[in-house]
Amino acid sequence: MRIIGLLLVWCLSLSAQAVMVSDLYEMQVAVADQSVASRAPAMQEALMLVLVKVAGEQSAAHHELLQQQLSNPDVFVKSFRYVRDEADGSLQLKVTFAQNLIDDLLRQAQLPVWGKSRPLVLLWQAVEDNRQRRVLNQNEQQWRLQLERAMDERGIPLLWPALDLEDELALPAGSLWGLFRADVRKASERYMADAQMAGRLAPVAGGGFAYRGFLLHRDETLELSAEGDEVAVVLRQIADQVAVFLAQRYAVRSQNEASGQMIMVSDVDNFRQYHELLAYLLSNNAIDQVHIRSVDNNNLILELDLAADWNQVWSVLALDRRLVATDQPQVYRWQP
Repeated sequence: MRIIGLLLVWCLSLSAQAVMVSDLYEMQVAVADQSVASRAPAMQEALMLVLVKVAGEQSAAHHELLQQQLSNPDVFVKSFRYVRDEADGSLQLKVTFAQNLIDDLLRQAQLPVWGKSRPLVLLWQAVEDNRQRRVLNQNEQQWRLQLERAMDERGIPLLWPALDLEDELALPAGSLWGLFRADVRKASERYMADAQMAGRLAPVAGGGFAYRGFLLHRDETLELSAEGDEVAVVLRQIADQVAVFLAQRYAVRSQNEASGQMIMVSDVDNFRQYHELLAYLLSNNAIDQVHIRSVDNNNLILELDLAADWNQVWSVLALDRRLVATDQPQVYRWQP
């Protein structure tokens, strides 16, 4: 996944909404060479990383059923190729897995499936480098790639701030280093992101690195903290904390029995919008079927066959902001 570095004009022109993570079922891992002997364990590693990324839970790596599948990862593979790492030029195996097989395996293990629609996280990041503290932007090649790689492994889309004069006035480097939440909230208002993350990364006495920060999402705050000998290890810990927090709110855990849900959708003005609405609903991994019960001008009454609780399903749909809740229960407005 190429982490998002968006122009400020774009940010100001849109309402906040989730990002479709197009490469959710892809993973890239290091290999020594292109031999079968090197590829086999790399395939196993890639499969487990994808299962964790889609489930949103690190515990998926230890599930007995998933562990059993590691002996034959090729069953789940759609394609693979070798690439060079953007940061250090090392040889990498890039594997694409079959979405339906990965989702089915997680459901069999009674684990959640966190779909491609995921919250966009605005990242305010400070680092201490050569005894100097500075704020990172998307042009910081070395640090940026390490942060993006850690978040990419967990399927978390990032948005970097512009760090122009308005940002510098709203959130000076000292305020970011001090992790002043009010200043972070204020500086983030111009960016239409679903969550705001602020953190500082610095070396610690005796060796290693420490990360301190927080994630703001709606009215909730997640404290972030990690230490380790290597930057990559620390950042993976932070990415894991963020992923678990968000997956608990948006990953869908299937029920043993299917359930139904009736909804009315208004403002479906033409056949194209009708088609887009049905395709959008069916793209949700917890909606099995959509039945048209009635059509009245631009209003549709739909019955949804669900593989999960409606409240879980709606939390994801609400994040996308394609369906907008109205004052009436189970009545929604379509935004093409």
